[in-house]
Amino acid sequence: MTQHNRTVSAAQITEGLRNQDKDVFHHLYNTYSRELYLLAFRWVQDEGLAKDMVHNLFVHLWEKGNTLTITGEVRHYLFRAITNMSINELKRRSRTVSEELLRFESDTASFYEIADYILFQQELLNHLAPLAPRCREIFILSRVQGLEPAEIAEKLGITLNTVYYQLSVALSSLRDTLLPKKKLR
Repeated sequence: MTQHNRTVSAAQITEGLRNQDKDVFHHLYNTYSRELYLLAFRWVQDEGLAKDMVHNLFVHLWEKGNTLTITGEVRHYLFRAITNMSINELKRRSRTVSEELLRFESDTASFYEIADYILFQQELLNHLAPLAPRCREIFILSRVQGLEPAEIAEKLGITLNTVYYQLSVALSSLRDTLLPKKKLR
């Protein structure tokens, strides 16, 4: 991790949290909060709950930082922490624990798959930035949150044809951005 163009190690983060260094804490929050939100949302499928969980994680880091020791990569520590919080929340709410969740708890390779998924989502959101806000919103509701077109139309108070049109605009834009152009001869 870098802080103001310098590398900050896990030991320095640990020391910063122990001393309640606001610069280290702000940098930690600014660097990881979005990725942590995406990961939490992936588990709980609730925007408000995911935001609360990220908030609670950083409150915990601030309040208990003097007792924490982070070894290894900070990203992995935070991803593991938000995942454990998500699993505990799902268990608390007595939701059905999926096979994917059980596999994740026993398989560390799943952790890396999820980390890759989060990085992919973040990259995808970066490519969606130039789209019109409504088009971007419809795409995120469809592809990130998994809503059906009819659900999106009802939620936004628009026609189903508008949803399909905006999705085609977003997909076309992503295709142009992400796929290499074929050379015409």
